[in-house]
Formats: sequence, C-alpha cells, structure tokens
Amino acid sequence: MRAQVSPVLVSHALPAQSLTLPSAVAFGNFDGLHIGHRALLAHLRAAADRLGGPLIVVTFAPHPLYLLKPERAPAAIDTLDGRLAYLAQLGVDHVFVLQFDAALAAIPAHIFARDWLCDRLHGRAFAVGPDMHFGHERRGDVALLRKVAEACAGHVEVFSGVHWDGARVSSSRVRHAIAEGHVDVAEHLLARPFCLRGRVVHGDARGRTIGFATANLHAPGQVVPKNGVYVGIAGVNGAWHDAAVNIGTRPSFDGEEVRIEAHLLDFECDIYDKPLDLDLVLRLRDEQRFAELPALITQLRQDVEATRQVLALRRARGLQP
Repeated sequence: MRAQVSPVLVSHALPAQSLTLPSAVAFGNFDGLHIGHRALLAHLRAAADRLGGPLIVVTFAPHPLYLLKPERAPAAIDTLDGRLAYLAQLGVDHVFVLQFDAALAAIPAHIFARDWLCDRLHGRAFAVGPDMHFGHERRGDVALLRKVAEACAGHVEVFSGVHWDGARVSSSRVRHAIAEGHVDVAEHLLARPFCLRGRVVHGDARGRTIGFATANLHAPGQVVPKNGVYVGIAGVNGAWHDAAVNIGTRPSFDGEEVRIEAHLLDFECDIYDKPLDLDLVLRLRDEQRFAELPALITQLRQDVEATRQVLALRRARGLQP
C-alpha cells in the first residue's frame, strides 16, 4: 500500500504578519526528499512538537541555479507536486513554495534570516547542513543564521547528514545514480522507487501492432535514466500496474528521439492524455537493435516475464505496492 498523505498547508508567499506559534523551520530545494532530508525533517518534527508549533518547510521553484547559473542547473529528481506529496507524508505542517526570481535572489542573507525566517515564520528551531549558504550572493552561512536565531531565542543545529554504502547521501548522488541507470541504488537513497511523472502522449503505435502496446510518457524536467529496459510499476487512474519499460531511441525501428515507453502488463485501456506516475525499480538490460521482428518479439516476451518475476519477488518481501 502507498503511504497515506496527511493534510499539509501549501502557500506561495510568506505571511504578511508573524505566525502566532513558534515553529521549526527547514529551508532548501529538497529535490527527491532522500533519506538525508527525511532524517533532518524527523529531527525538526520532534523540535516542533517540543515547541508546540508547526514544522515549516521553505522551498523554491524553480531550482535557484536555473536563474543564477542555468548552464549548471540540474534535471529534477522529482516534480514540485511530488515533493509536496512526500513532505506531507513526512509530517510537515506548512510548506512555503517561493518563486525563485531576481527579486528573491537579491534578498540580503540577514534579512532572509531575521525578517523572513525568525520574524514572519516565528522560527525558533533550525537544522541545516554544514555547507549551507543562502541569501544574496550566497553570503549567508551557518554562523550568520546562528547569530540571528540566538538573538530571538532560537537554536540552530548543524546536521551532518546520512551516509549509505560509505558515502554521504545527497541529491547529486541520487541524480547520478538515476542517470547511470542504477535505479535500484536510487531506491535505497530515496527510501522508495524513483518515479517519473507526466502525461501519456501519442506515439507511433508500433508496439500495438506487435502485441506490446505502450504508454509513451512525457515527463519534462526530470532526470531520465540511462537508455535500457527497466522493471516498472505504473500508476494511472488511481490504480497501479506492473510495467516493462523501455527508455531509448528504439534502434530496431531506426528511432532517434529518446522516449519513455511503458508496456502495462495485463492492461487494456485508453489512457492518452492521462497523468501517469512510473516507478522504476530495476534495470534489466541495455537497449538493443534487432535485425528481425521475431527476435525482437522473443526478447520482449522475456522482458515481460522478467518483470513479473522481479515484482513478484518484491511483493513477497513486502515491498510496495
């Protein structure tokens, strides 16, 4: 079963007047909501309970690098809606999604910390990474935030993060694992499968003619795994279906554009233009070119059978859905 989502209030601007109750505040992009983020938010959830106030997350859309250094802006692990859904699952009470534009980038660090975080959000407990920077030209750091917080009887804790398999977990590490096709590693780092989210668009319908109809997923802005065949689970119309997924150019048909095509097992329904979530749990093989159609069909059948076996084993181990 999928985790139930608790109510969470989402605002797109800070309150004009200070909140009444003292709060625990986290701020940042939180792309992917990996296990390091989860540990930090669990710590702040406990702090908010001690304060008797809300747990607040301040996040930004788009990623600040899209404005500051667009050539270095990363593809997203998840969409904004995906982030908000996971924040709700993690016990966050209020999320402020701030449009990251030139005006926001120009806010001096001490103003952001004093007037926005400590005053308007009534922030009294903060947890940040040791290399955290914020405000205009990234001049704000842990020392500045701590000085401002202590002036209003607040506290800042430096959170060293979470390590897995000998290295610190970060959004960059998750992103790299996905791009290399290691979606099974990404699942460990995220504590859930990596999910591509988008809409089903029309393709060339070749799959239907050979008995393997596919849903072509348009998921702009997200990091796309390395070309290959994957075991997936597709969520559409409120239900989840096993899926054999091909990511690539379809070399057997001389394709050039990279597409995400999901063959939903034991499923026949028109889902064009429908939103679809696609969890990817394992990379089965590289994308291949087949000179003859019968060889391709034989391989697709093997991919479907491998998908069934992998997902049956997951369910036997109690893994969702």
